[in-house]
Amino acid sequence: MSRDTADYSPRVRDLFARLPGADSLPAGGGAISSGEAIALDRGAWVRFEARVEGRHVTDCVFRAWGCPHTLAASAWVASELRGRDVESCAPIDAAQIARVLEAPAEKMGRLLVVEDALRALLRAADALQ
Repeated sequence: MSRDTADYSPRVRDLFARLPGADSLPAGGGAISSGEAIALDRGAWVRFEARVEGRHVTDCVFRAWGCPHTLAASAWVASELRGRDVESCAPIDAAQIARVLEAPAEKMGRLLVVEDALRALLRAADALQ
C-alpha cells in the first residue's frame, strides 16, 4: 500500500493483503456468468465471474484494478456471493460495502464500480435461466 496503512480499516488491510478470490474460474462444473464495470476516470476496473448452478452461486472470483479499497471491496463481494441464491445477492450495494469496509466517502465512486460489476454479473446470471 502506498498510503499510510492507518488510512485503511483493519478489514481493508486484511482483504487487500490476502485478496481472497482473485482468480479466474476453471471451465466445467456449471454455467459461468460474468459481470464487468470500468471507470478509468475513477481509477477502477472490476470483473466478477460466478459459477451458477440453478439459481445458486457455487463459486465466485474476481479480477480488478484500482486502489486498495477497490480490491478489498471486490474480494469481499466475491466471498459474500459464494453459497448464496442469485436473488439474495441483489441487496449488496456500494453503501453496504462502504459500511463493511469503513471506507471514506471519497471512495464511493470506486465502490459504485464494484456495485456496477455485481449488477452486471446478476443480470448475466438471470439471462442463464
